[in-house]
Amino acid sequence: MAKLIWATTTLAVIAVAVIVATLVRYQSLDPCDWLARDIADKQGLTLAMAEAKVRAGFLLEGTVQPSVDDCLLEWWSFRGNSVGGGE
Repeated sequence: MAKLIWATTTLAVIAVAVIVATLVRYQSLDPCDWLARDIADKQGLTLAMAEAKVRAGFLLEGTVQPSVDDCLLEWWSFRGNSVGGGE
């Protein structure tokens, strides 16, 4: 029982740390915001221009209202390309 409590507490602390780190970096828990902020930072755009670029990209793919999953997948892809140099 003590191991279960310790494991649960550890996972809760890790979850809180991840949430706080995400809020500090992106000021949001929305992956669409993460994508726009990363694009703005990497390409030297204003946040409004980066948000428009994200919306336009989704529209070109036929997605009028991107879901959290859509944005998360695009953000992972963008981050992966940034780290791996695949742009």
